[in-house]
Amino acid sequence: MSGEATRGVYVLWLEVSGEVQIGRLGRWRLNGGYAYVGSAQGPGGLRRLQRHRDVAEGRNPTRRWHIDFLLAVGAWRGAFIMETDDPRMECQLARALAERLPPAIPRFGSSDCRCPTHLFAIPDVARFHQLMFELGLHPI
Repeated sequence: MSGEATRGVYVLWLEVSGEVQIGRLGRWRLNGGYAYVGSAQGPGGLRRLQRHRDVAEGRNPTRRWHIDFLLAVGAWRGAFIMETDDPRMECQLARALAERLPPAIPRFGSSDCRCPTHLFAIPDVARFHQLMFELGLHPI
């Protein structure tokens, strides 16, 4: 065994209600379910999800990325993953969600790419779960 972390992409499922300041993106009023597309291509791989969970559950006060601001005020509902070494998959997944879900906040989580956003509203939870399955992601 090489000891290398499993890499991939993920979609976080959060419930957020109220106003939240999101770094330089400003103040936003959110209400409902949201899906955030992220990448775990770095050395920690999909262990990044534990960091996100720690922020959501108050064990990590760091606010480094856009998602940290939502995690700090929202409720963690779940995560879906796809193992892959392809760094393009994060934006491909965001584009696939953009075809099926309403965008939530422009430029959220996409300051290092050309995607309009990586955060989407979830108007129908059952349909969202079906979409995750159709796109090849599985819950963890």
